[in-house]
Amino acid sequence: MAIIPAAAALWRFSAGRSDGARAAQRAYECRTSGVVLTVPGEVERTLEDDQRPPRHQRFIIRTATGQTLLVSHNVDLAPRVPVRTGDRVTVRGEYEWNSKGGLLHNTHSRPRGGGLGWIRLERTGRLYR
Repeated sequence: MAIIPAAAALWRFSAGRSDGARAAQRAYECRTSGVVLTVPGEVERTLEDDQRPPRHQRFIIRTATGQTLLVSHNVDLAPRVPVRTGDRVTVRGEYEWNSKGGLLHNTHSRPRGGGLGWIRLERTGRLYR
């Protein structure tokens, strides 16, 4: 039986909370995009919102492996996350490769039901989707 390459990539890089940082690091090293990851990290920096519709809240997290990831959270579809520098978060979203470490987007529920991603702010325990 043959394995479809996209399905094999998703299996190799998808990760639960415990090894999300390693999965993000592997995705970065292999220049892989389009995989759903759950990645814990610490907010290193908050950035100005992207105001072009759809609007996105943006912040950078650093994972346990030292990798930085840009989180791009759609605030037209989901509530703003009150993150501050130093906050611990867990982000579930779609990883896209870039030379700076990558980004996580689709961190919200889908408009027609179902949900792909979310952000958990550890200091409050609240889940934003």
